[in-house]
Amino acid sequence: MTVETRAHVYPASGTTAAPRHARIAVLGASGYSGQEFARLALGHPGVTRLQLVSRELAGQPAERLLVGFAERVAGGTGGVATGGAAARAELPAIAGLDAARAAVAAGDVDTVVSCLPHGAWRELAPGFEAAAGGRAEFRVVDLSGDHRASDHGAGDHRDAAADYVYGLPEAFRAAIPTASRVANPGCYPTAAALALLPALELGWIAGPVTISAVSGVSGAGRAAALRTSFVERDGGAELYKAGTVHQHVAEMCMHLGRIAGSAIDVGFAPQIVPMARGILLVANAPLAIQCTPEQAHAAFASRYTGEPFVRVLPAGSWPETRAVAHSNRCDVAVTTMHEGRHLLVSAAIDNLVKGAAGQALQNLNLMLGWPEMTALPVDGVPW
Repeated sequence: MTVETRAHVYPASGTTAAPRHARIAVLGASGYSGQEFARLALGHPGVTRLQLVSRELAGQPAERLLVGFAERVAGGTGGVATGGAAARAELPAIAGLDAARAAVAAGDVDTVVSCLPHGAWRELAPGFEAAAGGRAEFRVVDLSGDHRASDHGAGDHRDAAADYVYGLPEAFRAAIPTASRVANPGCYPTAAALALLPALELGWIAGPVTISAVSGVSGAGRAAALRTSFVERDGGAELYKAGTVHQHVAEMCMHLGRIAGSAIDVGFAPQIVPMARGILLVANAPLAIQCTPEQAHAAFASRYTGEPFVRVLPAGSWPETRAVAHSNRCDVAVTTMHEGRHLLVSAAIDNLVKGAAGQALQNLNLMLGWPEMTALPVDGVPW
């Protein structure tokens, strides 16, 4: 039988206007995602101010967070670097939340990238919004789960309560350039959506999706905990929150359903394994059509042609986390089983880059009108 495929053309940038510059405050810069975003932003030609913000480390030297940039750190207060190349040449001391709000109020910061724990930005947002005074150029990219999911139906990719656009460019690219508030997807949902996107768009999925994934320990955050200590994790793997209880299941169901145009049920089995970073995800689902492995591969390759950060691997090859480490790329492989009636697909991402900070910068590139790949690595660093 004939299996439909869908060609996709990736636009070079989200707008034809001249790209805008950003003066950014990174809230939660002491966490892994905050540090990773700062590292990437320091190489971005459109970032003219970078303010590192941490409640715990306010007033301390920036080298406490960005060890690799220690030789570039300069003195000063307020955690703000200014002036294009200067933003990459010096980073004053880490700022506190009050200093960040004051910078927004003074117009010295026009973009907040919130890398705070879940729930924190929702509480802080009213103060920052008030400080911005309704300025149209004030932007927010939130890496927490505060605005990723709502109760709205398929096809609506906004949280209507706060008007945050869901920032998965490969699915919702058209909405991001005009957005001023973006909810950055979670790491597991990013891998799941990119693994299933072509099949969902084509209406292939006939029933519940079962997803399993292993994640590096950095996915649990930087706060010290016995469960993520070296002795507890080294040499072992642990399943946790299996079934439908993990906080990312609602996000997966909502946005996979929006891509498909109908409800999608998800069962999820996440695992922590002894590596610092990376996610390797496997999804399988019954198919509404009969499809050979070759037809499935052709459909996925067609859909992702031109997508700058998704690579469909050759038939017979499967993703590995080290191939995408420290990159914003997602590697995908697909086949079918059981006489072509069941889909099996795998995806690998770096949970701190495509799963968090890199995708945040990818969204910001679209919001600012920069080429989407600006300052984002596409090649992995396996060792």
